[in-house]
Amino acid sequence: MLRAALPLVALTGIAAASPRSDPTAGRAVFTGATVAGAESIDLDPAAIGPTFLNAIYLGASAVIDHYHVRLDSLDPSTGAITPGANVGDNELAPGGIIAAIIHVNDRVTLGAEFQTPPAESFIEGRNELQYFTLGGSQRTYRAGIAASFRVVNELYFGLSLSTDTTYLHLHYAIDTALANGNGANGINSLCGSSPCGVGNPAASEHFDVHVSSPLFSTENLVANIGVLAQLAKDVWLGVAYHAPPGLAIQTELDGTMDVLQAPRDGTALLHGASTVFISQPASADIELRARLPQALDLHVAGRWEDLSRFASYDVRGYGSTFPRYGVPEWTLLPQSFHDSFALWAGVEQAELGQPIRFGARFGVETSSLADDDTSPMTIAPFSFTSDVGVQFRIAGVTLQATYGLQYFPTVNVTNSAFDPRARVSCIDSDYDYASDACAATRNGYGINSADGSYERWEHTFRVMLRRDL
Repeated sequence: MLRAALPLVALTGIAAASPRSDPTAGRAVFTGATVAGAESIDLDPAAIGPTFLNAIYLGASAVIDHYHVRLDSLDPSTGAITPGANVGDNELAPGGIIAAIIHVNDRVTLGAEFQTPPAESFIEGRNELQYFTLGGSQRTYRAGIAASFRVVNELYFGLSLSTDTTYLHLHYAIDTALANGNGANGINSLCGSSPCGVGNPAASEHFDVHVSSPLFSTENLVANIGVLAQLAKDVWLGVAYHAPPGLAIQTELDGTMDVLQAPRDGTALLHGASTVFISQPASADIELRARLPQALDLHVAGRWEDLSRFASYDVRGYGSTFPRYGVPEWTLLPQSFHDSFALWAGVEQAELGQPIRFGARFGVETSSLADDDTSPMTIAPFSFTSDVGVQFRIAGVTLQATYGLQYFPTVNVTNSAFDPRARVSCIDSDYDYASDACAATRNGYGINSADGSYERWEHTFRVMLRRDL
């Protein structure tokens, strides 16, 4: 079966914030842009300089995302909305780091790391959500070096460079009936003995995309620049900027695409190649650390993330069999993100060699997308964060354990940007590109409706072992 061979097959929105960096580094207790630890190799390389402690680090982390989604269905012919079933899901994403910090002299400090932050994992195996996601993840493997230079007694400058290799797996379905609107093989054609309509499993074509960036390439190069200044006794200010990967506007990921035809078309398994283009965000961190009475340290910090750069996954599929079976050459997977800001503050015991210390932080983060742009894998409204931690120190060995919770309150979507009527109207208008319907379809929103309710809880666990040298 052939579908409309036009770049109007942009179909779904997948993913949340960029997984390039650990989302809790800086927010978590015992980390921050003024803290000399393994996390600062990326977070603020200047901060590894002030202490004269040589150490090696071994850490593990895990993120558990709990989702609760009710996805409603919309009949494009009548506009009627039918409440869907409630879908609950838990996704686990582990991570780890090995790092070392060495003080060459009283002015130069060097650091090195190999790490993989927790991946961004997508809801897996839920057929109710198949036109948005059937699973997959985006993971980064990073090897980096850092240097901190003491410019004067109260001022440090830091730079770190890393190579970030990205592995992306996208798994989703396309409604081949909706892709043809009211035309031949469209929503009024038969799936079995009755019209297909919208969201009929018999018309669902599955896509499984595995791509990655080159192992060694300038596209993988990431620079982090930081400054740390002592404003007064025991008062420090750290500021850092994190550039997006590579020297180009976009990162190119290459790999394979497998397509399983819809049941009504024969369920043939087609193999081909794929390229996915992404524009990952830049970000910046700032933190003020000040000593309080009772040997306590106050941490006040924030982060800006340029998520508006990360507008979509631009998926290209190519292979000798794809054109013959009408497989789209281009699929735009919109993200709809805008820039986000996070603020947090907390208190922890100053590290003075004591055997045990505690800390806690609380914060807020602005939304990363508008409510009407929310979909089963873009759930990022205004949220609240809380983190606690404990540290044990015995004979030159330090163990830190922290737990963080981020709560995204329920979002009720009643006017979703994802609307199957846009695709039908666009096709009926003979692809009038000036129309709002065709603009929405071209940008990836003319698919199954994302009306419904969304709730998300994110749990983060971190363990860091430090051996002083």
